[in-house]
Amino acid sequence: MDNRTLILPTILCFLFLSTTAAAAAISHSSDVSTCPMDFNYVLRIPWNSSNCHNFSSHGAAGVAENTNTPCCITLFSLFGVALAQHLKETSLFLLPDVSAAQSCLRDFQTKLNSLPDLPNNLAASCFNPRRFVTGPNVCAHVENISDWVAKLGRATAVDRSCRADLTNLTACDACVNAGFEVQSKLLEIDGKKSHSTNCFYFTVFYAAGIVNKAGPLSNGSLSCIFGVPLITGN
Repeated sequence: MDNRTLILPTILCFLFLSTTAAAAAISHSSDVSTCPMDFNYVLRIPWNSSNCHNFSSHGAAGVAENTNTPCCITLFSLFGVALAQHLKETSLFLLPDVSAAQSCLRDFQTKLNSLPDLPNNLAASCFNPRRFVTGPNVCAHVENISDWVAKLGRATAVDRSCRADLTNLTACDACVNAGFEVQSKLLEIDGKKSHSTNCFYFTVFYAAGIVNKAGPLSNGSLSCIFGVPLITGN
């Protein structure tokens, strides 16, 4: 496998380093806010869940330690697919508030619970809901597609390089390079190096949700842009 496909999920995992209270809120919140995202794809796409079969969690109190595990890296990538689809459908990069993020993480865990050999605490162990909430200080004051176009226009390197079938490794390589180029431009606009990973995942969601012709649920987007491990062959 092309090592470049491993860059994206690794970067995605660093985006969501969490605090104890925020992670615990996934399971303990009494809020009944509805999640605006559909996670049915978790049951449809042939993703390899083996990294999570024997997951040894540090619990909600150890989310930062869990984040870099192969299981959490895979789940970050898998969850990112929904955010890219959400961007495609609503023009919004992230979720409106913590309640919505908590609701989405509960829904995500419910889907995971329908699969064999997976623990029932994966979402709480890997995710901080606050990291999925929109705001002007996430990356370059970009919250929606209109903001993105105002900052970067409609002809970025990602627009040029990420439309093709990304199961082709040459096309994938070009798209990944374009992603880093656009991230760099966003970071220059933002002016804060601490927002580097935030700007990168916005680029990832834009590439998969807006640019790629086949969309975020295509094998090309899953394997190249998100780096979701897929089961191939018979």
